[in-house]
Amino acid sequence: MDEASLAKDSKRRRKTRGALLAAGHKLMAARSIDALAIDDIVQEAGVAKGSFYNHFEGKDDFATTIRDEIRSDVEASIKQVNAGVEDPARRVVRSVSIYVNYILESAERASVMRRLISGSVSADSPLNEGVVSDITAGLRSGRFIVPSVQAGALFVMGACQISLMEAAEEPSRAVTITITQQLCALLLRGLGLAFGEAELLSAQAVHEVYSPSGGSLAGSAPQGRPA
Repeated sequence: MDEASLAKDSKRRRKTRGALLAAGHKLMAARSIDALAIDDIVQEAGVAKGSFYNHFEGKDDFATTIRDEIRSDVEASIKQVNAGVEDPARRVVRSVSIYVNYILESAERASVMRRLISGSVSADSPLNEGVVSDITAGLRSGRFIVPSVQAGALFVMGACQISLMEAAEEPSRAVTITITQQLCALLLRGLGLAFGEAELLSAQAVHEVYSPSGGSLAGSAPQGRPA
């Protein structure tokens, strides 16, 4: 096969894979992967059934790919927002705030994430390297006081999963943002920060993440460092 044919075939495969994944996002926003047949997926994607197996081993592999794709996108957003931020405490609460904002931006994406939540909470997963790194930095600097890196990372990831469930069920964006700020404050206190600083950093994180899009709450802006 010449280079032109190879390029054409590669483009066709990318298009087919993209159509299948887009179909999966749409269908899994309404149904679990167990309730979906491969026939449903290929019909929604408008491709032949055999094409599915050219890209995925089966439904579990398909669902895992979609989950990891979403998680990678979230991690990229968090990395961008935390660029240049060195304080691990600030990084953690900004990460949680970005995670919730990512959910709020798309009801379909929130539904898919809620259905695919199982299996994604593991401190050993490459997708969770960011939170593990932040907890490690916090322990080394004395910023955090937790029994182990794994315990701290699971604590943060647990807060993120709770935020996901709450955001997916709460119809009010304002209420979700308020609860996110409160949860971030509790999270920092659990990691060892004093009450006043935990409250301040959480308010700052919510203000910095949501105010550029006009989504910040009245009174969320930081009022100064506590004495």
